[in-house]
Amino acid sequence: MLKPKFMNKRKKWFPSHRFSLLVLTMLLSLSAMAQKVTVSGEVTDAQNEPIIGATVMEVGTTNGVATDIDGRFTLEVAKGARLKFSYVGFDAQELKAAQGMKVVLKEDASQLNDVIVIGYGSVKRKDVTTAVSSVSTEDLESRPIVSAAQGMQGKAAGLHISQANGQPGSAPTVRVRGTTSLNGSNNPLYVVDGVPFEDIDFLAADDIADIQILKDASSAAIYGSRAANGVIIITTKQGKTGVAKVSLNAHYSFSRVNNTPKVLNAWEYKQLQDEIGLVKLPEGLTDQTDWMNETFRTGAVQNYQLQVTNGTDKLRYMISGGFTKETGVLHETDFRRYNIRASLENDLKKWLRLNASITYSDYTYRGSIISGTGANRGGVLMSIINTPTYAPIWDANNPGQYYNNFYGVNITSPLENLARTKDNRTNYNKLIATGKATFTFLPGFTFYTSLSMERTHGTTMNFLDPHETGDGRNNGGTGYDARSIRTTLTFDNVLNYKHTWGKHTLDAMLGSSGTTDKSSNNWINGSNYADADIKTLNAANKISWTGTGSWEGHWAMQSYFARLNYNFRDTYLFTANFRADGSSKLAPGH
Repeated sequence: MLKPKFMNKRKKWFPSHRFSLLVLTMLLSLSAMAQKVTVSGEVTDAQNEPIIGATVMEVGTTNGVATDIDGRFTLEVAKGARLKFSYVGFDAQELKAAQGMKVVLKEDASQLNDVIVIGYGSVKRKDVTTAVSSVSTEDLESRPIVSAAQGMQGKAAGLHISQANGQPGSAPTVRVRGTTSLNGSNNPLYVVDGVPFEDIDFLAADDIADIQILKDASSAAIYGSRAANGVIIITTKQGKTGVAKVSLNAHYSFSRVNNTPKVLNAWEYKQLQDEIGLVKLPEGLTDQTDWMNETFRTGAVQNYQLQVTNGTDKLRYMISGGFTKETGVLHETDFRRYNIRASLENDLKKWLRLNASITYSDYTYRGSIISGTGANRGGVLMSIINTPTYAPIWDANNPGQYYNNFYGVNITSPLENLARTKDNRTNYNKLIATGKATFTFLPGFTFYTSLSMERTHGTTMNFLDPHETGDGRNNGGTGYDARSIRTTLTFDNVLNYKHTWGKHTLDAMLGSSGTTDKSSNNWINGSNYADADIKTLNAANKISWTGTGSWEGHWAMQSYFARLNYNFRDTYLFTANFRADGSSKLAPGH
């Protein structure tokens, strides 16, 4: 009889408690707001000229902005924070955040003559006229990252990288210019060693030598409409002249879920349902399952990369290979990747250089994280919170089946959600081969021609046990098999001319690029499995003809482009870009 009196007392005093909590929440909000300050300022060079696109980062965070056309910036930071100012060709500075900051960056003579890669060419850092950010690759080898895109996180202002979900191996969401389309893709264009790609899941972070981000329209215009969301240019490591060098990079890291929310125990859950009044739970329910402990585990990332490099004045090579595995913090989820890469550079003649590279990557995703906002309470993560603790994992009356008697409440336990996708596997084999010949002829003229092939074979095989889960029993188990093949060929021809006379420097580029893409896909759905002993479609007793099909696609694009750079006394710079694309995706006459 003590509990009813206690509950009556809580109900009697609840309004005052609610008012106290409201006041406390307001005070905490005001305190949190007071910890943030907005600072602004201007970044210039030694000649008091504004530096456009300089990176302003709050030290120790990923919070940052780029200066505007007048070299000005505005940023909300923590009280007492320090800001780091950096720009290509200038020494970085760290200063305490303040109002009306006037920051003067000094030129770094050692960096000004460094060459950075831009579209279909390269320029000295001091000659950059567009918004190009360089991403440091110094710590890529030591960071426990799976995707090469993760290595860019927090490295450049205006580059937003976030992990969409906890699926092991899943690529993060990368935004260079924010979200620019509601229906189309917002992903940037990746260019690896001059070859365009839609993603870089195949690339090991240890193979990256340099990353440049083309942010504004001027810098990305050379790649046409495909660069509407920005361009990320990646240069991989190449062989070097000198003695043979063998390096092994290995790391193993752990991950755990911290700060998990507190959930209702069995007695609190019953009181809640009694107050709602839609479900009547029996008396005497006790806590049986800690769904947090049962669903989460200690995840791990292991990465092993081996590189061998050597070369002479005329012949240089590099060979690398590695293995990456990520075990998710959720049971029944993991990711594996095997990668191997070889590159060769040969100076056959003074006027002829040949380059060849081949990359192979095999990566597999197992399991998937069911998410959503439907009757199953949002999938795995939300069901961890919403599944009552009085429920056991397994149904004692039906061995081998997950418990699902929630007295009328439509809930799927997190372990059952994971079991629905534990036998789902998606595998990709990607082969990339590139050949390039560079000719140097006449004073100032350079011409190169390159041919690259990207071939991707994908296989997806899903299976749902016919007995364990409610979804499986409703369909007698399900199976799915999909196969895809995609081949992309890119043929580039680029002519460069560079000439310096007196105080003038002219750098001109003219080129063409042809791309053809052919892909095919076929898929089959099956159901009515007798058991889970055979998980392939040959054990299905029913094939869904409406869930079976195939398609084939083919498109081509021909492009012409040009760029003109003019430099007067290393003081006045001018850049002009031109690009024209013709695509088979467009209607005739367009």
